[in-house]
Amino acid sequence: MYQQPGQAAPKNGMGITALVLAIIGILLAWIPVIGFFGFILGALAIIFGIIGVVRGHKGAATNLVMSYIGLALGVAAFIVSIVVFVSFTNAVNDQLDEMNSGPGQSTQEQAAPSSSASSDGQGQSSGDGQDAAGSGKVIYEVTGSGGASSITYGKGTQTSQQTNAELPWSKETGEADNVQFYSLSAQNGQSGGDITCKITVDGEVLAENTSNGQYAVVTCNGNTGF
Repeated sequence: MYQQPGQAAPKNGMGITALVLAIIGILLAWIPVIGFFGFILGALAIIFGIIGVVRGHKGAATNLVMSYIGLALGVAAFIVSIVVFVSFTNAVNDQLDEMNSGPGQSTQEQAAPSSSASSDGQGQSSGDGQDAAGSGKVIYEVTGSGGASSITYGKGTQTSQQTNAELPWSKETGEADNVQFYSLSAQNGQSGGDITCKITVDGEVLAENTSNGQYAVVTCNGNTGF
C-alpha cells in the first residue's frame, strides 16, 4: 500500500518503547538487588515517554495515550525501585547490627568504677581499708534504655529471678565467706536499646557486659578467687 505524497508515517516507536520498558521495569522493581534494572528501565521509559508525548501533541505520532501510559508506568517503576532498595538496605543493616551485638559484648571501662570510687571524696587514705561501696557486699546491677523482661542473679547454684523489671535495677547481698561463683543475666524488653549488667563484689567490679537489641540477653559471670 502506497502512501500519498507528502504524508509521513507516524512516529510511534518512542511511545511503544516507553510502554514496553515501563512494564518490564515495574516488574523488576519489586525484586531486591535486581530492582536496580527496574530503576534504569523506569528512567529510560520516562525519557522515551516524554518524547512520545511531545511527538503526539505535534501530530507526528498517533499513540499519544500509549505514550502517557508508558510515561506514568516509568515513573512508578522508578519510584518503586528506590523504595524497595532503601527498605532492603535498612533490613540488611538491622540484621548486621543484631549479629554484631549480643551477649558477651564487654564494655571498655570495666575498671573505671572502682578507680573513680576510690578517688571521689575519699582520696587514697588507708585508714579503715574499706572501699566506697563497703566491705563484704555483692551488688547486682542492670541498666538500660528500656525495661528487662527477666533478670536472674545469684551465687553458685543459688539463683533468684525477677520478671518485668524496671531499669535501672539493683540488688545487694552479702559476700560469701569462701570462694564463690557469681552470675547475673538479663533479657531486654520489646523496646530494645542497650542493656548492661554489672557485678560488684566488695567494692570491685567483678564483671560487666553490654548487649543491644530487642530481646537481647546480656550475661555477667565471675569468680572471686582461683
